[in-house]
Amino acid sequence: MINQINRDGFAVACQDGASGMLALPDRSIKLVYGSPPYPNADRDYGNWKSAEYIDKISPFIDAAIPKLTDDGFLVINVKANREKSTSITSSKRSLVVEKLAIKLEEDWGLHCVDIEIWVKENPAPTGLRVACQDAYEQNLWFSVAPKWSINLDAIRRPYESHSVKTYEGYEYKPRSNGNTYVRKNKKIQPNPLGALPKNIITGPVSARIGNHQATQPFYLPEKYIKATTNEGDLVVDPWLGSGTTGYMAVKLGRRFAGFDLVSDYVEDAKQWLKETRQEVNANA
Repeated sequence: MINQINRDGFAVACQDGASGMLALPDRSIKLVYGSPPYPNADRDYGNWKSAEYIDKISPFIDAAIPKLTDDGFLVINVKANREKSTSITSSKRSLVVEKLAIKLEEDWGLHCVDIEIWVKENPAPTGLRVACQDAYEQNLWFSVAPKWSINLDAIRRPYESHSVKTYEGYEYKPRSNGNTYVRKNKKIQPNPLGALPKNIITGPVSARIGNHQATQPFYLPEKYIKATTNEGDLVVDPWLGSGTTGYMAVKLGRRFAGFDLVSDYVEDAKQWLKETRQEVNANA
């Protein structure tokens, strides 16, 4: 596996993601990014119910920890689907994702960079009548090191036009109410690379149609790959699916390894990554 990654820039295998990561060298992975099965979601690749979710995902976290570099990161994109209603209870929102986030820090010793929110511009209608329409997912972003460094410049965003105009003519002054955000008179000079990134990601769900029932939009893995890795670093997705993480990793010059138990997903991803590598090489 590692020889193929070093030679071709990527490798994918039809095997369990936990065992796949365990076969990689210790301290070799800079970023584990993936989207595991969502709690209570009925998919053709299985259903991880809330009550068993922590037990189901634990082997993947256990495998990832020793393989991450000392300055490595783990990012999990996940959404907790609601519990099924009964004759005496409404369909309540599961809190297992919040439970997982706490356990990542308290049990696995990782450090929470942030819990970012992906706001979906075109969420699927659910017909739910006991709560508002479900329109967001969570990205649990954790660091191995308690003091980490990320590439903020790589993920800056365009300034709003009104912000630039405000900065041009406005001087910020200390507030009289004791708020310490501004300690002295100052003007803000816009960064030529753009504004600081937000911990909210807004965009449409993926429009790609393929064998996989839940393909990710490119901009999700792209943000975290850019923020936490450099060219040549190893990115691993233990829930390969359609291969979106691998596509972005290869496109951005990172090495990639991915694992999935569904052979059709693996074969499709392998062909897609091969074509992407050829395209990158041709444009180099």
